[in-house]
Amino acid sequence: MGKSAKIKPTNLAHSLMISSDLLINNKNWKRLSRSWNSGKLPHALLFHGPEGTGKEGHALELAALLNCTEITNDNPCGNCPSCKKTKSFQHGNVKIIMPLPRGKIKSSDDSVEKAFSDSSLKEYWDLLKQKKDDPYFPIRLTGANTILINSIRDLKHDLALSTINNEWRIILIFQAEKLCIPSPEAAHSLLKVLEEPPEKTLFILVSSQPGAILDTIRSRCQSLYFPPISVQILQDKLIQTGADPVQAAVMVRISGGNVRLSQELIENSTDLMEKLYLLLNACFSSDPSIWNKCIDTTARLKTKDISQMEQLFRCAVLFFRDLLYYSATGSDDEIIFKNKMSKIDKLTKSYSEADWHSCIQHIENTQNYISRNGYLPLQIICMILDIQKSLRGEIYEPFRLSDWTPV
Repeated sequence: MGKSAKIKPTNLAHSLMISSDLLINNKNWKRLSRSWNSGKLPHALLFHGPEGTGKEGHALELAALLNCTEITNDNPCGNCPSCKKTKSFQHGNVKIIMPLPRGKIKSSDDSVEKAFSDSSLKEYWDLLKQKKDDPYFPIRLTGANTILINSIRDLKHDLALSTINNEWRIILIFQAEKLCIPSPEAAHSLLKVLEEPPEKTLFILVSSQPGAILDTIRSRCQSLYFPPISVQILQDKLIQTGADPVQAAVMVRISGGNVRLSQELIENSTDLMEKLYLLLNACFSSDPSIWNKCIDTTARLKTKDISQMEQLFRCAVLFFRDLLYYSATGSDDEIIFKNKMSKIDKLTKSYSEADWHSCIQHIENTQNYISRNGYLPLQIICMILDIQKSLRGEIYEPFRLSDWTPV
């Protein structure tokens, strides 16, 4: 990533980094490298933005850069002993603080080592191994709901010791909002360190919920925002890793720019598409048995994982969006479900009076009602009936309480 090079969307993953799979945020990385080169790197940074945008990966890259012995074009080389240790989470000067289970900890004076049982310690190292291979992999320990004050107290003890080879010491705090959940005890303890940071020590807080972090901590950090990955960049990445182009186009839009979620969606795309076609079939069918299958499938999804149900509805919205676009333009340039063009063409011709925009509204409203615990079977049937009215071009009139008021 040279200073004058023009970065192409499909080349944002660099070989001269500790992870070649990380899509570099060029703007943020240049800002960080300029601060580093000018000797003006702040003692505390806050990387914030939605899930799956590479915040933790960038934090690890910066940690590697600070102690890299073969820096090339403002990037860590990825091959020197320091870079390799950072990537494998074995660098003595790179410390990770994250939510942990309470384990056998009885008081705030106990060592954080008591948080780990044999099984949780094994889980911890297994998660780090997966993180080493995938910068977007979330490290989430079972039963870990808060950053323990014990972790901060152990950190203070470590900070009192000298660093290895006088290198930079980097403190990575993942899920930093958990410093304050359920209580801000750990946050208050960390604040004292941030007020008087040791020399050559960098704190990098990473959070997708920065508003949950104490104002006094946020004010001592320089903030960098990591936005959702753009549709085209993420779509190119998925295709390069072997994803079907149509599936990639759909899953990227469902993921909202979340790299990890888009990867998971691709892995489960066959099952998701089968459920989508069942839902669409119900919307265009007058057969109650098909409606019931749709209700049963959606109910199982909600019970298993409501996020999967929401993904199904987003897929349906995208398909009806294709119908709306094609009926208005007659062009397939911006069609997402390109593998269903014959079906899209047939439907738009068969329902020439359809109000596709209203169909989309019915789906979005139904998802919202079900998410708010509306009775699912009734909501699905109402959605199907409302969509079929809109397919006939009938004007949609939402129910109002006044409709039941006697004249």
